[in-house]
Amino acid sequence: MPITLNNYNFSNVSFEVTEQTAIYDTQQTAVITITPNSGYTVTASGFSLDPAFTDPAVNTVVFTQSGDNVLCTVTFVQGFLMPSENYLVDLCVTGEGIIAPITIDGMYSSVISPNITPTSQNNVVYSNSGSVGEYELLFTKTYTANSGYYLTNPTATVITGVVANYNIVQTPTYDAGGNLTAVQIDVYYTYPNQSISGDFINITVGVKAIFIAPKEITSYNILTTNISRGGELRAFDIFGSPGANFTVTVSESSGNTYTLVNNETLGSSGVFNTSIIFPVIPLGSSSDVIYTITLSGDIQSPFNQPNPIILTQFATTPRITIDAVSSNSITGFVDGSQTGDAFSVPQGLNIESTSTLIVSPSSSDLVYGGTIGINNFVYTQNLGISPVVAANVTNSSTITVANATGIRAGDRFNVLSSVNSSGNQAPFEHEITNVAGNTLTVTPNITATTSNTLSVWRTNGNMIQNPSATITQINNHSLELALIVGVEKFGDGDITFTLQLDEIFNVTNGVFGPYPFSFDGKSVASSCCGFNNNYYLDSNSFATATEIYTDAGGTTLAFPGYYSNATGYRQWNGAAFLNTPLTCPSCATQLSLCYSSTSANALCCQNPTVVIVYVGPNETFTNNSGLYSDSSLTTPAPDGYYSENACNTNQQPLP
Repeated sequence: MPITLNNYNFSNVSFEVTEQTAIYDTQQTAVITITPNSGYTVTASGFSLDPAFTDPAVNTVVFTQSGDNVLCTVTFVQGFLMPSENYLVDLCVTGEGIIAPITIDGMYSSVISPNITPTSQNNVVYSNSGSVGEYELLFTKTYTANSGYYLTNPTATVITGVVANYNIVQTPTYDAGGNLTAVQIDVYYTYPNQSISGDFINITVGVKAIFIAPKEITSYNILTTNISRGGELRAFDIFGSPGANFTVTVSESSGNTYTLVNNETLGSSGVFNTSIIFPVIPLGSSSDVIYTITLSGDIQSPFNQPNPIILTQFATTPRITIDAVSSNSITGFVDGSQTGDAFSVPQGLNIESTSTLIVSPSSSDLVYGGTIGINNFVYTQNLGISPVVAANVTNSSTITVANATGIRAGDRFNVLSSVNSSGNQAPFEHEITNVAGNTLTVTPNITATTSNTLSVWRTNGNMIQNPSATITQINNHSLELALIVGVEKFGDGDITFTLQLDEIFNVTNGVFGPYPFSFDGKSVASSCCGFNNNYYLDSNSFATATEIYTDAGGTTLAFPGYYSNATGYRQWNGAAFLNTPLTCPSCATQLSLCYSSTSANALCCQNPTVVIVYVGPNETFTNNSGLYSDSSLTTPAPDGYYSENACNTNQQPLP
């Protein structure tokens, strides 16, 4: 039977030999199998014969490996005879079974982006062995980005297997710019209490090119308003990446060109500061000067600012003049004016005028009536018209607008989007040379769409602002006016802005007019709804007038009756007004109609509603411009069916 010893067992070998015959002739060798106990292993190298062992029948003892077992082969001495009794060979062997190691067998694959060394691999085998709880390195992989690239998102993931048995450690390598240029992936393993096979690990490593900021000019800063006729020194700042090379040239419309900056290298600050000298336009010269400033070299593409830069120095010096008019015999206004460079925007420049205003005859009184505002100025050329483009045009000499009322030849304009409807003053893009209905002939040719408007002006680009006045009363028929008007912008030609004195000052006991009034000798309603004729007053206000005349000299008083205008009506008895202006009654005609919101059948057969509606003066149900719910004719009557017929139950439908 097997005998267990030192974590292994073996069986005895026995055989029969005739006495007094050589054992070798019957059995040359005897083989004993050493088998490890469960959980242990035996190796041939771990066994040996005790050096003190001797036996006259034994020639040699050899240990060899046979799978998980060890074979102990005993060779007998050739001349040894079998004695007459049993013969026992008792081997003295040293060795033991040791604990069997735990094995791990698996594979890994790697998905590696281009420009990384090494490249991708599939199903690479890894294996190792160790004892339970032992922690050791299974394998190492190092991935390195090629020059000009860096690694992104390196990962090593246990796809199959117990994740807790693995410890994957990444050791990164960075360049001076903080870019990950290499990574070493070490896969460690802790052996469980049994051998494992079939584990799988997936490795992925991405790559990107290292960004190297281009050396280029990215922007500039220079004041782009028009250059003063008197010349300027204007700062010019250039921005970009350190190391960018650039050149700046300046060309004049006269043909002169020079290099302001030649092949300059932008320093570490990324900013280059210089200045451009724009000389004065000589006296007597009427030629504008166009400057073209060009940046070249390492210029960013696309470049987000105009290049070349176009600046204009205008030779004209327009004059803005303030004058005044009065139809009420107010005289004495002293004109004021200022001159400036074309299209310049002055700071704190005012037009000032101090005048002694007098009204004649001396029996009339002159009184300051209110604050002077910008709306009190009449522009000798109307300020602003903004027609909408009616049809798309491309490079056309004509354009059609929705309404050209008020536009005339000589007007100038810019094309605006529907979103930007601001004034967008001069310089102007186009000039109108002819107006035919709603079609404008323009120069130069125009491109516009129906989403555009045209900002039309007649002030040659000149603008004023913030008028103010100080008034000192001298006597009943004269006063001193100290006027100050700010200059907002100069255009490209002279302009006169006219102050309407009659809107600012009241004159009493004089003759004013003519004014349109509607008159009826007996009826307020007929007066308020009648036709207008011209009359004159002894005041510039209907509310304050005490007399009304039929002639400009104030010699013939008007007939007694009722007089009305937009402010209301007053009764005149031939010598005096009997009341201040009262609100005119409605001129509408009231109608009582049958109404249904559903159908004509309901209107005539189903007890329709009776409603009160209104039509215009002298209009009827069958002849009107519309039905209204109020006497002011502002609110349309509800949609539906109306009839003048009596509203009787079961009335027959209308034919």
